[in-house]
Amino acid sequence: MHFKSRDLSKLHRHGQFWHIFFTQGGALISQDEKDTWTVHVPIPLDLDCSTLDPKEAVCKTLGGPEGPVHIDIDEVLVTSSWRPNICLADEYISKGGRVFLSGDSAHQNIPTGGYGMNTAVGDSFDIAWKIAAVVAGYGGDALLRSYEEERQPVAARNIDQSGAHWSVHAKVWGLSADGDAQADDSAGQALRARITETVLENDAENKAHGMELGYRYYKSSVINRDSEGGLEPEWKLFDYVPSTWPGVRAPHVFLKDGKTSIFDCFGSGSQYTLVDFSADGQYASVFDEVASRLAMPLKIVLLPEEKHARQIWEREAVLIRPDDHVCWRSPLQGGLGNVDVENVLLVSIGQRVAQGQAQSPYGDALPGDGKHRSFTATIGNVNQTKVEKLASFQQWEWLCALNCSIVGWWSVCIPQSIHKNRNVCGWIRNSPLELSTIIRQ
Repeated sequence: MHFKSRDLSKLHRHGQFWHIFFTQGGALISQDEKDTWTVHVPIPLDLDCSTLDPKEAVCKTLGGPEGPVHIDIDEVLVTSSWRPNICLADEYISKGGRVFLSGDSAHQNIPTGGYGMNTAVGDSFDIAWKIAAVVAGYGGDALLRSYEEERQPVAARNIDQSGAHWSVHAKVWGLSADGDAQADDSAGQALRARITETVLENDAENKAHGMELGYRYYKSSVINRDSEGGLEPEWKLFDYVPSTWPGVRAPHVFLKDGKTSIFDCFGSGSQYTLVDFSADGQYASVFDEVASRLAMPLKIVLLPEEKHARQIWEREAVLIRPDDHVCWRSPLQGGLGNVDVENVLLVSIGQRVAQGQAQSPYGDALPGDGKHRSFTATIGNVNQTKVEKLASFQQWEWLCALNCSIVGWWSVCIPQSIHKNRNVCGWIRNSPLELSTIIRQ
């Protein structure tokens, strides 16, 4: 339920907050820290939410196990129901290479962790700049094909982790059902201690920096592998470790003036960026000449005096894509003499594919394989059309495969005749029947 209220003295009875999760299963969210709020109330599957009194539900949730806390509600904006649901499309690209799924059409996750919109934006950004490159004429087929290679593993990991976060909340609710967490006796104290221990030992939802900043495109065919091979940096759930290992997002660092972020030096729009830390700029001139010949937009950034940034970035030269991910870095030994610059750039723009493939840095964090995925906190693979209590936006996605792989409304992007007239249509919102026709293209 979304509602308006300025009764801050009661809404902030537990202190100022963004999210509050109550041990009995409710949650209260501050949408603007002023007067707009959302309350989530667990209900049985057979309950029609329209029969609930929204104001009463808000008061009960805010009071928690202590009983209702009555507040002044100015307006109830929306009342609806939804069900935690995890889905991942088996394929993000149609067989004909003209349809690309992103957002909720490619994956659904439980809101815990806040990965839904973030994953969707990452999808859309990834495919958008690649389509732009192909439309402009310098991007190759491999660039479009790499979209699924890059984004599907990220979504699989993110939605699985959303289930892991949800499991923590479910465990707390289960503990709370075993007794009175408000009791002043020894049993109440013991129960509160168990709840506290559970939350503190399973607090990845607030601290998973590796999830949010450390994701890598390790399967991408348009990422140039390190020529020396070597061991890929370990991926950790809680820790973000800055690196320029090909496929990662380039690490932020302030330059020596203490004010300028290295990101401020990157190219804009569809431009790639070559960051050259060498004293003589040996990489810059050669990369610039080859990029011009390939009609590849490239910005050269010379930083020979930036010793600290060079240390963080690990190499003398690093090539950055328009989405700020590393697609090549110079070798440790041999300098420019050991670099096939034309091949590096052709791979980066998808006119060639990289040789070899890196191993997953996530270990067992990617659930299942192929068509037999199993995600944390789920009860198995079912037909999406038969899942009860889905919200209207969840119901709109329709079944693409038997394991809840969805094609739907969020964003389906179709580059029409992309190799001929270079026209591209925008986002569409079609019926399932219309989409079933499109998806075969």
